[in-house]
Amino acid sequence: MNFSRKNHELIRQNEVNVKKSQKHDVNLQKNSTLYFQIGLILCLLFAYGLLEMKFLKTETTIPDMAYVDDVPTEFSMDKYEIYREPVEKIEKTIKKQIKYSNKIEVAKNTDDVEENTDEIFDENLPTTDEPIKPEKIVVDKEPEGLMNIMLVETVPVFPGCEKLNSNQERRDCMSSKLTKFIQKKFDTDLGSELGLKGKQKIYVNFKINRQGEVEILQTQATHDKLGEEANRVVNKLPRMTPGKHGNKTVDVLYTLPIAFTIQN
Repeated sequence: MNFSRKNHELIRQNEVNVKKSQKHDVNLQKNSTLYFQIGLILCLLFAYGLLEMKFLKTETTIPDMAYVDDVPTEFSMDKYEIYREPVEKIEKTIKKQIKYSNKIEVAKNTDDVEENTDEIFDENLPTTDEPIKPEKIVVDKEPEGLMNIMLVETVPVFPGCEKLNSNQERRDCMSSKLTKFIQKKFDTDLGSELGLKGKQKIYVNFKINRQGEVEILQTQATHDKLGEEANRVVNKLPRMTPGKHGNKTVDVLYTLPIAFTIQN
């Protein structure tokens, strides 16, 4: 009896447990459906709220130093004009160019030149028909005054001409050296600056004293400035070996002709 009673209680408990589990399953199904519907409604409301929401727009200002792509500009080269600035007319004074010859001609002392020898030699000597007696002829042992370079026994020697022996060779050598010296030192531009034209001639009379130094006696030129330039150059001549006459050193006269041409 006790055994049957226990079985009957167990069966009843099982039925109660089965009913509770079935009821719980039904509640779970109902709850899941409800939760799904509530979640769907919330999602729809959230989506609707996003669509209806107004967003604030912020304008961004690009700074001046920012890079901006240049918009390409199309242009046509079919027609174009070149603008030229007006040029002021400048009046130019055209100066006539003067051409001059740099070549200076120095004539030899043997040429026909104007030499001031009147004070040196007296041509108005008294003449007489009477024969000259040898005992009355007086020869000066030491010549006085200037000796012309063509008459002196031993001509002065220009530096560089020492190896030559004859007077003619020494004179030619001196003339050549003087020509080179004058051409190198003389300012030929002076003639054109003075407005001179044609051939210009300058004569410089100087002496080579007993010490071999040059002393200017007289200068003749077409313009005073040319004469001054000639004197400047002649004063730069080097010291020479003095001339001799009768085994004595003497002052020797030399005439230096200078000529050059200014061409227009």
